[in-house]
Amino acid sequence: MRRLFLIRHAKAQPSIGRNDCERTLTDRGRADARRVATALAGRRMLPDVLLHSGAARAKETAEIFAGAWPRGVELQEDPALYDAAQTMLFARVRALSNAHARVGLVGHNPGLGELAVALAGSGAHPELRHLAAKYPTGAVAVLDFSVRHWEDVEHNSAMLALYLTPAELEAGAD
Repeated sequence: MRRLFLIRHAKAQPSIGRNDCERTLTDRGRADARRVATALAGRRMLPDVLLHSGAARAKETAEIFAGAWPRGVELQEDPALYDAAQTMLFARVRALSNAHARVGLVGHNPGLGELAVALAGSGAHPELRHLAAKYPTGAVAVLDFSVRHWEDVEHNSAMLALYLTPAELEAGAD
């Protein structure tokens, strides 16, 4: 089995007057990232490695997630994730190293949310509908694949194991 964590960076500063890659998280974004990371740890759903786009907001989100988890998680920068379209992200997933069975991607919309919808073929219907409706900042989709190699991942082949948003956790839906 392979498990993929698709994590949209948390709430970031507006892009007005600054380079988009340099946007950092807001205080709310940092709190949201800690909340979602803690919820994943509480469910014992942790990746072996987190790949982030290198944009300040994605890197900071990945660092907060890794720092909130009880065991070390390798962080890697992958600039190809920045502002990537769903098709490129799909190709990137299929090219992941088989050395890691549980991989997290920390990236950006619309590509990340579109990838989650394209991959999720089964799971709880309310969560699938929620995933398709909105992929807000700080959201994470955990997708399970019944394959031995990442290259065998196909569209609609994943089971949506979990979909979390910061707003749900704040409202006590955890």
